[in-house]
Amino acid sequence: MLELSILGKKGGGAGVKANAFPRAVVESLVDRSIRKIAEDPERGLRNLVDMGAVMATGRFQKQYMGLVQGMLRDENCPYYELVCRLVRETSRRSLTTFGVNVGWQSWTVGARRIRSLEAARGVDIPWSLTLRMEGGGAAADWAELVRRGQEAGVYTYFVHTNGDRAALEAAARLAEGAPLCAFLLFSSPGAVSRAMGQLGALDNVMTLVDAGGEGWQEAAGQLREERRLCGFWRLCAADGDVEQAESWLEELRHEEEPVVFLLAGPGCTAAGRSRLCEFTRDAWERQRYPMLVFDYYSDILLVDKIISGSACFAGVLPDGRPTVCRDGRELAAEAGEALFVRALLGRPAAREKIS
Repeated sequence: MLELSILGKKGGGAGVKANAFPRAVVESLVDRSIRKIAEDPERGLRNLVDMGAVMATGRFQKQYMGLVQGMLRDENCPYYELVCRLVRETSRRSLTTFGVNVGWQSWTVGARRIRSLEAARGVDIPWSLTLRMEGGGAAADWAELVRRGQEAGVYTYFVHTNGDRAALEAAARLAEGAPLCAFLLFSSPGAVSRAMGQLGALDNVMTLVDAGGEGWQEAAGQLREERRLCGFWRLCAADGDVEQAESWLEELRHEEEPVVFLLAGPGCTAAGRSRLCEFTRDAWERQRYPMLVFDYYSDILLVDKIISGSACFAGVLPDGRPTVCRDGRELAAEAGEALFVRALLGRPAAREKIS
């Protein structure tokens, strides 16, 4: 009954196939804009952002596009450099597919579906899901979870595999089976290098390499050679790591990747997590780096709050238990929490802290 009350009838995923014609138009416009950026970066980028502002229908899109328009009025904005690198070094098909999957499929088609279901069912639905597939993760049917997530409007998936090559390969197959979704795969340098054959063929994936692991520069270089979307992530395991974030980012500045995610670990205090959030906000607002720097948990929640009006985070552990974000920490859900994910999984979960 929980499943039916939240998701509606099975097979009712109109959001998966809806808007097929508009999506084709959006893809064509974005692809043409990317070609124009290659010819004239500043003018092409402004035109692309202006087009996005005109087409924006959702609250998040409008707010985001307005912010970007304001930044691009500064001719010295470092994000010009970021976009030029992306267009120069990344497959145009990958840029188009991933960009449309996030900006159109997730933030437009999916967001509309999410708001409709939330209003009708009275349950919070996250705009994205965090899937922790490391260590096997056989307890969850990941493909079925993503299929049903799409029915509810969820098209963005943050997938953590760390050093588990089998999990990374399973995540690649998951992405291959869901071409309308965007997948951000968090993994170790070694696992990325060993799975390059699969990752190099996926246009709906951004691979995030652990910049704290041995061989991270080589793994990122291999992804660049394949013209794949890639970035970095780093775990701030304790408050001291948060204080080191600035020096890490200075080191990453010259690696030419567009995105960095910083994740607060279980050893971070409330003060450390707050400091991390403030640091990433400042990096964005002051345009301190030629890359986008995100605080994993607070920025996922920020997007959700703009889309839905209230912040909601949801994830799934390898053993199938759902998670929530409480006070900036990802924890296994207690009874009465994560109702949407429970409906997707069809099973209860016990209270337990993530170690």
